[in-house]
Amino acid sequence: MMTRGAPGLDKVHFAIEQLLDAPDGWRAAVREMVHRWPDVPAAELIFTLASAASEIEAMFAPGSPAREGADHGWRLAALLGVDLYAMESIGLPRARAADFAGYWAVDPYFRDL
Repeated sequence: MMTRGAPGLDKVHFAIEQLLDAPDGWRAAVREMVHRWPDVPAAELIFTLASAASEIEAMFAPGSPAREGADHGWRLAALLGVDLYAMESIGLPRARAADFAGYWAVDPYFRDL
């Protein structure tokens, strides 16, 4: 559950671990987050990924190989936001993180990533 507009630290820490898990740990990050926290608001996962990307940027200097994890985080957050908008556009449920799984039957990007 979100507290004062911020995602729980457990979610942010999980996202950071996934984004920094070389070489491809980031690929399953969104699926794993949906699986672990199906009842959180869908937008919280987007905010969590953005928060994790921001933290990685704050922890590692430009040029560090770890900054690639931040790039993946920003990209995943943006693409998940696009999915959320698409869900709204076609009238799919979109309140909970678990609702993303229904959309992935239409657009399997995250399901297959």
